[in-house]
Amino acid sequence: MAQKHLSIFIPGSVIAETKDLRIRTYKIGLIGRSAAIFKADRIVIYSDDSSNEEVKFISDVLTYMNTPQYLRKKVFPITKELRNVGILPPLRTPHHPTGKPGEGDYRQGLTLKRTRKGTVVDIGAGRPALCKEKLSVNKILSFKVDKITKDKITIVPDKPDSYWGYQTISTHKNLYQSIKSLEPKPDLVIGTSRYAVPITSVLDEVKDCLKGSKHTAILFGGPYSGLHDLISDQQERGIVDLEVNTIPSQGTKTVRTEEAITSTLSVFNLLSNAE
Repeated sequence: MAQKHLSIFIPGSVIAETKDLRIRTYKIGLIGRSAAIFKADRIVIYSDDSSNEEVKFISDVLTYMNTPQYLRKKVFPITKELRNVGILPPLRTPHHPTGKPGEGDYRQGLTLKRTRKGTVVDIGAGRPALCKEKLSVNKILSFKVDKITKDKITIVPDKPDSYWGYQTISTHKNLYQSIKSLEPKPDLVIGTSRYAVPITSVLDEVKDCLKGSKHTAILFGGPYSGLHDLISDQQERGIVDLEVNTIPSQGTKTVRTEEAITSTLSVFNLLSNAE
């Protein structure tokens, strides 16, 4: 079966309701955790009324979360913005192993330096590993452990077929332009809105669309602007294939973006895996 892709689009304004760095970090942590639970492989941050600083903060926290624990101190310097990352929930995804690697295991590694023999890589093994290929330095890449001896760990560039975390993309563009610029391009774009048709009334249509899609993109609005505000031009709205309300008859006046993401991805996960 061909691998399917899921991208979620979130606005930079998702953290605009508070200036508290701890609360902002926690909100982003909920988004990253939901993305990992439901196997989103791309989180796209688009610009609405948000500042570049807000977009960068979201991107940095999400990228930190997705980075294996054994590489974080080497990749991320201690900054004011990341001082609350200790409250982030662990992803516990396959690319975040907790033990030492064995032969045949897959790991993400940080390329440290190039030598005559290849590239020295930190894969969290307690000692450096060697890849015989000459790779770019200071990059996080995926590897398969080829051989472990008393003196050496040999690895090769490779990636498993299982879920392997998400990529964070900051487009610095509006929502419409962000959808248009995403590669690979989504073949199914789903908008979420409280003003849309309840998903319960179009379940069969949604299931059929998901079944035929290789790359689904799900769009979320922000605390101050919904999708109708963000894509108001009638011609641009044609880029959205389906628009649904995934929380019909909500009991609260508003649903926060991080709450909408968890609820929506849960619904689509059920529909995607329904017989």
